[in-house]
Amino acid sequence: MFGKGSKKSAAGSSSAKGNQKSTSSYAASTTSEKESKRAAVSLDAFNRTSQYVYSEVATFRVVVHNTGNASKTKDGRSTNHWSIFLLLAGRTRSVRLNMSNVDGSDELGTFGVTDHDYLLSFSHLSYFDFTVVPGKKVHEFCDLIVNKRRNRYVMTGLGNGCRHWVWYLFNDFLKNHYFAVPEQDYRGLSAQFYRRLALKYHRDGNKVYTFPSEIEMGQFV
Repeated sequence: MFGKGSKKSAAGSSSAKGNQKSTSSYAASTTSEKESKRAAVSLDAFNRTSQYVYSEVATFRVVVHNTGNASKTKDGRSTNHWSIFLLLAGRTRSVRLNMSNVDGSDELGTFGVTDHDYLLSFSHLSYFDFTVVPGKKVHEFCDLIVNKRRNRYVMTGLGNGCRHWVWYLFNDFLKNHYFAVPEQDYRGLSAQFYRRLALKYHRDGNKVYTFPSEIEMGQFV
């Protein structure tokens, strides 16, 4: 009895070790994949590979994206994601500034900087443009983000918080005179943008509707 039990126990131990190894390998694999995704869109990668690092920016564009099937959401409305596009002067090119999750569950967001050969993505539901003062370069926007530590952002428990992140960046650039707006108009422009930000955008056919939506707050670290 003891001998049989011992063999069974040994087999169970071997199985457990196998499961642990499998789980460990899976975790290592997914971690590696996520790190690879982060590296591909990182500011370092952009600075190494993009020809637009020192390009002049004409327009600061905030885009509301449709990222999900409305029929699968709790409220039956489009899922939104917000990001920023820097439209380059004299070109049909843009540089995207984005904060997101690499797999939808990580709390620490991924700051992405990527260049694109278009001015507006097909996924857009709405967008808001702000004219940039002449002479501002892409790297100056990125430098301010890093100096303010806006590239380090913890998302909410559900992986949300992009609007909160966009709100802070908008105000950073506004207060540091990146936009071609008289200083006396800063307060009004900021309030107007916040009202647009505090909405959910939903496409139904050819029309886009808006609904009040609380801004979920992440945390800068």
